[in-house]
Amino acid sequence: MTLINRIKNQKIFLVLFTLYIPLFRYFISLNNSGGHTFMTADWLVNYNYGFVKRGLFGTIILSVTRDKDILLDLLSFSLILIYILIFFLLNKIYNSKKQNYISVVLILSPAAFLFPIYDSQGSFRKEILGFLAILLLASSIKTSAKKTYIFMSLLIYSLAVFSHSVNVFLITTIFVLIYVFFDRKSILYILFSIPVVSYLFLYYLFSSSEQELYVIRDNICNDLFLIGLQNLCGYGTFDFLVWDVNANFLLVQNYIINENRNQYYFYFILFFLSIIPYIFDTKSLKLFKYYLFISISFIPLFLYAYDWGRWIYIMSFCYLIIYLLSDKSPKNVLTLILLFIYPFLYRMEHCCKPMIHFEDNFVYENVFYILEVLKNIT
Repeated sequence: MTLINRIKNQKIFLVLFTLYIPLFRYFISLNNSGGHTFMTADWLVNYNYGFVKRGLFGTIILSVTRDKDILLDLLSFSLILIYILIFFLLNKIYNSKKQNYISVVLILSPAAFLFPIYDSQGSFRKEILGFLAILLLASSIKTSAKKTYIFMSLLIYSLAVFSHSVNVFLITTIFVLIYVFFDRKSILYILFSIPVVSYLFLYYLFSSSEQELYVIRDNICNDLFLIGLQNLCGYGTFDFLVWDVNANFLLVQNYIINENRNQYYFYFILFFLSIIPYIFDTKSLKLFKYYLFISISFIPLFLYAYDWGRWIYIMSFCYLIIYLLSDKSPKNVLTLILLFIYPFLYRMEHCCKPMIHFEDNFVYENVFYILEVLKNIT
């Protein structure tokens, strides 16, 4: 295979890796400055003082080192490595099936892999563990090392579920992948259900009262203070750690109904914009029953947390993987035009401030934003 062909076969990986270099540098710079109260702090929530809903990853990484600088460097390295693995596996899946222009449009959608570029605060969140697990499972479909990929997927998914409850909702996508691309009587349904059922059982059994959660939060923050990371306990992850399900629900309803109703209407528009490319492929219509199944399963997230842009981003990723593995309509000129327009058509904040205007220059603004990102690569 010539060098040109090798590069061509890695084009998805190379494009995404290049686009994310400024984002990687940004995350490293944040951690070199002591970390971010959401993007860093969330990964350091741990079980050391009691059961909380997102503690496994933090428990593991804090058991490796207590040195502040090494800890933050290790976190930066680990999360960037996860992104690189995601790009590698996505590229592998892309090459495993005949694709069309829509595949590229969906990968470079503002609701998919451009989402963290347009909104850096939506990057480096714990759903990337779930993404990695799904991609490992999807990669196992056409490989001689099938059992190894499945085992790694199951291991990462278990880590993901006990590191953040958002990954519980990815089980429907996993079930769809098993149903469509594996034996429908597969034991995989049971294997991937085990971490979800275990998490829900433990959450029910050991869920703490709001007062107890405050004690756990304060103990974790005191622990971080001892290693010089007290700044991570400013407004951010640890404020939301103490809220139970009912408190989250009331907050979201108040936020949407009384404060930002008009803003949140825009998320419905953004969601429909995110699925427009599928309309250009008639063969993808048969996949909508699976997309509907996945979408319905995500409804609780929209009711209990107001990161609506983030939830659309996660659903878009799920739809994308199923689409890449499925049969598609041939390439055509119309979708080629869409390829050049769609990535700049809209932006989506992870929460609270959906970015969409109807002025003519909005698309141009997005084009120049991406060009600025590329300019900052070096």
